[in-house]
Amino acid sequence: MPVRQIRSEIAPVDSDESLVDIVEAARILSVSVSTLYGWIWQRRIAFVKMGRAVRFEQRVLREFIQRSRVEPRNFLKS
Repeated sequence: MPVRQIRSEIAPVDSDESLVDIVEAARILSVSVSTLYGWIWQRRIAFVKMGRAVRFEQRVLREFIQRSRVEPRNFLKS
C-alpha cells in the first residue's frame, strides 16, 4: 500500500488532528522557519516531537493565531 494512501486513511488532510512539518507550519503562520524554531525553544507554541522530527497539529496552529490576535481599539469621536 503506498504511503500517501496509508496517511489518508489515518487522518484526512484537512483534519484538525493532521500534523504538518515545520516548513508548512511556518508558511501557515507567515513566519520564517528560524522564528518558529525560536518559538519552539522558548516553548511559545505546542508541538509534537517524534524522534528528531518536529510536527504541529493544525488545530494548535489555529489556536495560536487566535491567541495572538490583537483587537482594534474603539476610538469614539464625541
